Amino acid sequence: MALALRSAIGLAALLLAACSGETPVNMKDPSSVTRKFVEAYNARDLARMLPLVDQVNIDAVKNALADGVNSEAYQSIFMPEMVELLARDNGKVFGPRYDRNGAVFQVGDTVAGDVYTIELSQRDNEAWLIDEFSMMSEREFLELPEKRPER
Repeated sequence: MALALRSAIGLAALLLAACSGETPVNMKDPSSVTRKFVEAYNARDLARMLPLVDQVNIDAVKNALADGVNSEAYQSIFMPEMVELLARDNGKVFGPRYDRNGAVFQVGDTVAGDVYTIELSQRDNEAWLIDEFSMMSEREFLELPEKRPER
């Protein structure tokens, strides 16, 4: 059921992108997924974020959609400090770097020298989905390998 819903949501997002003249997301490319997520985040477009995230995050996005802009669920996604981090440099995305779980992208940085990252993993159907958001030092990010380890 969840897979069918995710497929339907993904198809709807691709159709919407095609109709709007927007370049559709390539779910088999973690860079494409991350860039589209940052674009959707900066536009506060929860519907465009839905097909890009894993089940844990999709539930949070669905709750924010259902509860509305003034809800706690919405505010937890669009916290002011995160909005500022992701909007800086017009949403520039650096990476990928790779850890044992998948692809890691830098999507913002702090004045203290930490970087805000989006982490993705690849599913059995080869689609990449966003799993996690985290902070790490810039040094830690730069020490991650630029090439994906062999599986």
